[in-house]
Amino acid sequence: MARYERVARLYDLLQSAEAPLSVAAISEALKVAPATVKRLVRFLREELDVRVLVDRENGGYRLDGNHTAAVMGPSYDATELSALLSARELLTQIPPGLFRRETQGIAARLSKLLYQRPTGHAELKDRIRIVLPQRRAVDGERFETVLTALAHQKRLRIAYRSRSSDVDSDRVVSPQRLTLYKSNWYLAAFCHRTQDLRIFSVDRIASAMVSPIPVQAMSRKQLDQRLSSAYGIFEGEATATAHLRFTADAARWIADEEWHPDQRLVRRRDGSVDLYVPYYRSTELVMDILRFGPAVEVMGPADLRRAVAQSHRDAAERYAPTPARERGADTPSRQR
Repeated sequence: MARYERVARLYDLLQSAEAPLSVAAISEALKVAPATVKRLVRFLREELDVRVLVDRENGGYRLDGNHTAAVMGPSYDATELSALLSARELLTQIPPGLFRRETQGIAARLSKLLYQRPTGHAELKDRIRIVLPQRRAVDGERFETVLTALAHQKRLRIAYRSRSSDVDSDRVVSPQRLTLYKSNWYLAAFCHRTQDLRIFSVDRIASAMVSPIPVQAMSRKQLDQRLSSAYGIFEGEATATAHLRFTADAARWIADEEWHPDQRLVRRRDGSVDLYVPYYRSTELVMDILRFGPAVEVMGPADLRRAVAQSHRDAAERYAPTPARERGADTPSRQR
């Protein structure tokens, strides 16, 4: 436990104690030596200006009764702090509409818990940023309708335009799960037209209306099998495993990344690594592989290797020099 976390924990103990705490009691609670307790008390007094008194009559430490209780705030370890920051940022991603007032209140309370702590510098909120890139705008009214149907387990009638086909379709769906994935919202729903589970990008829902008919529910086990076993946001149980070999330079990044909960990483003697990732559809996996350029090679399956190789060839062809490009024909001329 870092020193600041121990100091915050000590403050919490003193603040919640109904009677003065002895050095021995604090030592046992914090799992530190008695000498460390005294150093932490001194830090509270000298660095944070917390009025810690010695109660000689009862034999222990206590806070001054006039002390303001908000000086330290709750104590968090690194994992808890990261979770709270992520939760607060997630709440800000919910568009206006249903739950907005409630989520704004929760976000405000989280901010108070996180940021009203002494840092010795500017407020913590000016030093921490969580960036969700490439976020798509979601209509607040449609988002509210989707949430209402999900919350009340009612079917939805939607007008949807798929990005892959760019075709409009009207569907009746039973909402099952809403996911914020890579900065964007996706609805997993049972489609009554196809009689199967489908993934809908919420920003592509043109209109939505809640039906009074209850949903055709799927079990959590069914959803996890269809939504969590394969790679990325696409539904479907994993049917193949990608074998990716990353160079020694790229391995320093890959070794710390989780591409999939069931991935397997094998380190090679030359410093490179082999990453094994289960997948169903290769579309999103190919895009993630391509961002590493020549630092990764697809060892298998063969169809995935061909798909990535073809993408590299198409890109190379696009960048190949041509007389028109050499003359700058594709570049707008400057006004003189």
